[in-house]
Amino acid sequence: MSKFNLNERGNENRTAVFNNGIAGRVENVRIEVSKKGSADADNVPDYRLTVTDENGAQINQGFYYHKDNSMNSPEKNEANAGYLVDRVLSAARAVVPEDFVFPDVDDANSAIDTLFNIIRQHSSDKTVTVYTTYGTKEKPSKYLGLRFFDFIEKTGNTGYSRLNPRGNDQMERLVEDAPKDPSSNTSDTAKTAGGWGA
Repeated sequence: MSKFNLNERGNENRTAVFNNGIAGRVENVRIEVSKKGSADADNVPDYRLTVTDENGAQINQGFYYHKDNSMNSPEKNEANAGYLVDRVLSAARAVVPEDFVFPDVDDANSAIDTLFNIIRQHSSDKTVTVYTTYGTKEKPSKYLGLRFFDFIEKTGNTGYSRLNPRGNDQMERLVEDAPKDPSSNTSDTAKTAGGWGA
């Protein structure tokens, strides 16, 4: 009969949790880009940015190509495309040299392709600092994820950092309330004689 190592049993299947589930700044993480493949389902993001901490735990953020929303004004659609490009650009700036010159692009989706390719080319030997939250106070999440804006910068940034807490950041994981005990949910009517009143 084989021996059992009781100190190690049960630990082999535990899932690693990014930064031990603690929201906020996380330094010295690695990033990796993956692109949607032809065999992937339609709802899979066009690009996925995976962030890995020093313990090997990961979180990821999906990015979809910009599509104009027919319910929005042209100005709103243009602004949304700009927000998307700015998010990916901030990730690219975190891994390229300070003097890196980005190429000209024709539109938002060309920018997305170009920037993720640049991130892929420059991120393999770099670490970055990211900022994570459990969503916002208006839209909390059960899962730790990258903050929408100001979520990444170079490791060892010596200038002004935008990776600081904000009033709208949800920094703690919300836990669902336990279900109420049905036996304790009695009305005043039920408390009277026979539940039908006196």
